[in-house]
Amino acid sequence: METLLREYGYLLIFVITLFEGETVLIIAGILAHQGLLNIELSVLSAFLGSTIGDQLFFHLARQEGYEFIKKFKYVASVLPRAEKLVKKHGTYIVLVSRFIYGLRTALVVMCGVAKMPSLKFSIYNIISALIWAVSYGFLGYFFSEAIGTVTGLKKLELVIAAAIAIAALIYWIVRAANSKPVAEQPKQEE
Repeated sequence: METLLREYGYLLIFVITLFEGETVLIIAGILAHQGLLNIELSVLSAFLGSTIGDQLFFHLARQEGYEFIKKFKYVASVLPRAEKLVKKHGTYIVLVSRFIYGLRTALVVMCGVAKMPSLKFSIYNIISALIWAVSYGFLGYFFSEAIGTVTGLKKLELVIAAAIAIAALIYWIVRAANSKPVAEQPKQEE
């Protein structure tokens, strides 16, 4: 397993972070603390995957418009929330989009549909991806250190325990976020 992680771990991080990836990045940080991955390469892989993925979604949405959105049911379903946030916060929403769980892709797509200037989007996207990758990667790294110190668990036990704890936390956050109803916009009379 260690050989597979060393050979394909960074590629896996890159591929997953093309779309989302908080969980995989935290787990990569834990694995790096255990000596199974390199933290800098893990963060770099996540940074590149996240940046490239968002650039692709942005440019596809910018070129294809709302037709592009219809192909992705989830993105289309959260688009009204994303549209409100983009209208309210403009280009600055790109800086925080990675930290709004469940809306990252929708916000990027909405920025493209809204024809946000490409250069501005790219600059904010790179800054945001760097902050995101470093913070989540090192969160996992230091989380692993803290858990190991408190519990005295061995490498594999620690990775499994941390993965379960992170998955449970993310499940709880998603469930809490989805339990709040989204207010519908009133329909305009013609």
